Amino acid sequence: MNRRDALKSALAISLGTAVSSHAAVIEQVTREQKEQPDEDRNRVVKVRETVLRYLASWNERDAKRRLDLVSQTWIDGGTYIDRVREGHDYESISALIAKAQIPFPGYRTYLVSGIENHHEYVRFSWAAGGAPDTPIYIKGTDIAMLASDFRFKSVIGFVDVAPVAGGR
Repeated sequence: MNRRDALKSALAISLGTAVSSHAAVIEQVTREQKEQPDEDRNRVVKVRETVLRYLASWNERDAKRRLDLVSQTWIDGGTYIDRVREGHDYESISALIAKAQIPFPGYRTYLVSGIENHHEYVRFSWAAGGAPDTPIYIKGTDIAMLASDFRFKSVIGFVDVAPVAGGR
């Protein structure tokens, strides 16, 4: 066997090993990808459920039902803060929602964006009003931090669109 044939043989053996290890890696990645989507789908569903419960808590006018929604949405000791409101437990968060509802009877918040989620953070936009019986249009974006059980540890609320004070 000449040197050239020896190099070809060595390369073939090396490539054969590399190809078989590459095939094993691809097989493992494929297996993990098949497992991953269920986990990802489950996470997406749980995060979406939390966001929808959050919006439902802002819509709930009955104090007991609202408190139940708040306790299902936040962890014990969870927080909410925006430019004018701050709550640090179930009762104070429920109370600040009730107070925010007073000037807007009949208004309902609804999701107006996708729900972005990475690591333990969630971002989504909501709106309320803009209909004949609720003419003032309000829109906001909230950013939340998730706990391991997919309830909120904290929410920071931002109002993106609101009426100008004094009707201007």
